[in-house]
Amino acid sequence: MNTSLVDELSGLPGAEVAPSQWTGEPAIWVDGREIVHHHERWIEIRLTSKLINQLDDDRVLRRARTSDWVMVDEGEHDLVLELAGQAASANANSSL
Repeated sequence: MNTSLVDELSGLPGAEVAPSQWTGEPAIWVDGREIVHHHERWIEIRLTSKLINQLDDDRVLRRARTSDWVMVDEGEHDLVLELAGQAASANANSSL
């Protein structure tokens, strides 16, 4: 993730920047849960199944049918910010 995107995402309510548990690169965490990280050209965002099922956008790819993670091309800046905001709300105060 580029530095400016990390800076923008770190402004989400409850967000903290810490190394990704999968990549070691900077990631966004809320209440002890990793909610956004970067893999190659993809930004992965942790939503909930309910939110994912409501999505109707071909730019969003679900990682797996049972996964709470979606993938968005890193070039879709506004979409990444929108979904990351939803992820921050959905994962706030969640039990691990």
